[in-house]
Amino acid sequence: MNIDAVLDPNNAPAPPARWSRMAMASLVMSVLPVGSLLAPLLGVVALLRMRGNPGLRGRGLAWGGIGLGLVASALMVGSAYVMYRSFMEVAGRPAAALEAAWAGDTERFRKQMTRPGSEATEAQLAAWTAPLRAQLGTLESVEMDTKAPADPGTPKTDRDMRAAYVATVRKDGQVSRVPVEVIFDRPAGVGAVAAILVRSFTFSLPDGTRIVFPEDERPDTPQPTDRSAERP
Repeated sequence: MNIDAVLDPNNAPAPPARWSRMAMASLVMSVLPVGSLLAPLLGVVALLRMRGNPGLRGRGLAWGGIGLGLVASALMVGSAYVMYRSFMEVAGRPAAALEAAWAGDTERFRKQMTRPGSEATEAQLAAWTAPLRAQLGTLESVEMDTKAPADPGTPKTDRDMRAAYVATVRKDGQVSRVPVEVIFDRPAGVGAVAAILVRSFTFSLPDGTRIVFPEDERPDTPQPTDRSAERP
C-alpha cells in the first residue's frame, strides 16, 4: 500500500461523476409549451455550474435544452403573433365595412361581409346606408367597445358571434357616440380566425330606434301557396 497516497488528499481518487439536474431539467422543459421559455436559461446555468465542477455531467443535455428551447420558443411566439394579427384583422372588419359603406366603396364593403352584404350592389349599398346617413350624419370612426353587448339575444346559428362596438358620428356640428352591435359569422368547416366575416350591424340610436344594417335579420315573407293544381 502506498502510504503517501493515503496521507495526501491530493492523491485521493476523484469522486464519481454525476448528472447535472439543471441540465436534465433544461432538456425536459424545452419540450413543454411554456417551459420552453425557461429551458435556455436553465441550460446556460447548467453549463456554468459544470465549468466550475468537473464532476458534473450533462453538457449535451444542456446544449440540447438550449437549442430545443430556443426553437420551441420561436415557434410559440410566432404562432401567438399570427393569432394576434388574425384577431386584429377580424376586429377591424366592422370599421372597414362601415367606412366603405359611408364612402360608397362597394368592393371593399363586400370583402368584409357575408351574405347579403357580400353580394350587395352599389344601389343596394346606397339604399342600406341612406337611413343611417339621415339619422347619424357623417361617420368619424368605429372602435370596439370594452363592454359586452347589452342584449346578446339568441344567435341564429351556432356560428354567430356578437361583439359591441361604438361608432363616432358627426351631425350638424355635434359629435355623438352610438352603440353598435356587430354579428360575426364563422364559415362552416373553416377553422381559420381570419375567415370570420361580418354579417350585420345593429345601431341603437338615442331615441330608442334600432337600425339593422344590412337588413338581413328580417324573416323571409312566406309566399302564398298555389293550390290550383290540387283542385279536381
